[in-house]
Amino acid sequence: MNPRLSVVLLALSLAACGSSDPEGPRPTPDAGTSVPDAGTEDAGVPDAGSPDAGPVDSGTPDAGEPDAGPPLVIPNTLSGYGLFTGSPADGGLVPVEGNVPYTLSTALFSDYAVKSRTLYIPPGKTAHYEPMAALDLPVGTLITKTFAFPADLRKPDQDVRYIETRVLVHQPAGWEAWPYVWNTEQTEATLATGGRSRDVTFIDTEGETRSFKYSVPSKNQCQQCHHLLDDQGAQVMHPIGVKARYLHHDNTYGGVERDQLEYLASLGKLDGLPAPADLPKAPDAFDPQAADLTTRARTYLDINCAHCHNPKGTAGVTSQLFLDIGTTSMFSLGECKRPGSAGSGVGGEFDILPGNHAESILWYRLHTEESGKMMPQIGRTVHHAEGSQLIADWIDSLPAKSCK
Repeated sequence: MNPRLSVVLLALSLAACGSSDPEGPRPTPDAGTSVPDAGTEDAGVPDAGSPDAGPVDSGTPDAGEPDAGPPLVIPNTLSGYGLFTGSPADGGLVPVEGNVPYTLSTALFSDYAVKSRTLYIPPGKTAHYEPMAALDLPVGTLITKTFAFPADLRKPDQDVRYIETRVLVHQPAGWEAWPYVWNTEQTEATLATGGRSRDVTFIDTEGETRSFKYSVPSKNQCQQCHHLLDDQGAQVMHPIGVKARYLHHDNTYGGVERDQLEYLASLGKLDGLPAPADLPKAPDAFDPQAADLTTRARTYLDINCAHCHNPKGTAGVTSQLFLDIGTTSMFSLGECKRPGSAGSGVGGEFDILPGNHAESILWYRLHTEESGKMMPQIGRTVHHAEGSQLIADWIDSLPAKSCK
C-alpha cells in the first residue's frame, strides 16, 4: 500500500476514534465558491405494468462488518483522502499505489463528460466476485469518478477542465456518496454536499459548439440513483458500475495490457473469479463489431437506466418497467406497455411501440431535454444523440405490431 495513503487513512480513522460524537465527526461545510445548486430533482413519475421480470441483480450491499472499526472521517477536500498525487493544474491527479484505475466497456452518459475511475480496497481486505450484481466490496473501499470536459471532444486529452470528483465510501454502516467540486485554478476539489452548477462549453465530435449548465448533484441526489430496496423494503445505497460484465476487458497497467478482473485478482483484491470463458461480458454499446443491435441496445439501457428500473429499484417497483440486462419479458421491457401516470406529451401511448421509435415513450424520454419528462432526470442536461439513435434503431428493428 502507498505509505502516504496509509498515513492519511490512519489519521482519519484515529480522528474518528477520538471524537466525542459516537458516529464520528461530521464533514465540515463546503469551503468552495458558493454557486446555487442547479440539480434537478427526480419527479419519480410512476407507470404501471407487469411484475414478470426474470433474473436481476439482487443489489443487496454489505451492511457492514462487525470488526470494521470506526467510520472514516470525510475530509473537506479530495486531497484529504490521499488517493492521488498532483492536480489537474500541474498535469497530475495520478492515482497512488493501491488506488487502481479502471474503465467500463459501456459507461453511463453524463453530458459528454470525460470520466476517469479508480477503486481502492484496503490492505488485507478482498472483494468477492458476483456474477450479476456489483462486486461485493469490503468496508473501507473507496470508489472515485472524476468528470471533466476537454475544449474539443475530438481532442479528449487536450485543454481539459475538471469539474467534479465523486467519492463512494464504504463505511461500517453502509455506502455513502460525497461530491467534490474543482476550483477555477484546478488545484483542489472541495466538498459540496449541496451540489453546484458550472457553465460548460465544448466543441462536439461533429464540430459544433455546445454550451449549457452542468449540474453537480447534491449528496441527497446521489442517493436517488444509488438506492436499491433490501429484503425488508428499506432503501440501501450501493455502487452501480463495478459489475463484472463491465469490468471484463483489457486496461493498461504498468505498460502491459491486462484484463481488469484478472488484474484485481492478481493483486489479491478479488477472489472467486471463474474461468475467463465463464465471465459475463458487456460489449461497447457503440461498436457494431462487438455485438448485435439488440445486445448493444440492452447494454445501453442496462448501464443508463437499470440502476433505477429493476425489480429492486424504486422506479422499477412503482413502474414495473424493468430495463436491466436480466429481464427476459418484452412486456416488462416496455413493449406494448402503457405507463400508469406518465402524463401527456411524452411521445406516445406505450413505453415501446414495436417498429416505431417516434411513438415510443422510452425513446422520447431518452431524447428530450424537457425537465420533468427526460430520463434520467438527474445526471444529464443535454440529450445523448448517439444513445437515443441506438435505442431508436433497436425499437425500429422490432417486428411492427399494433398494441391496441
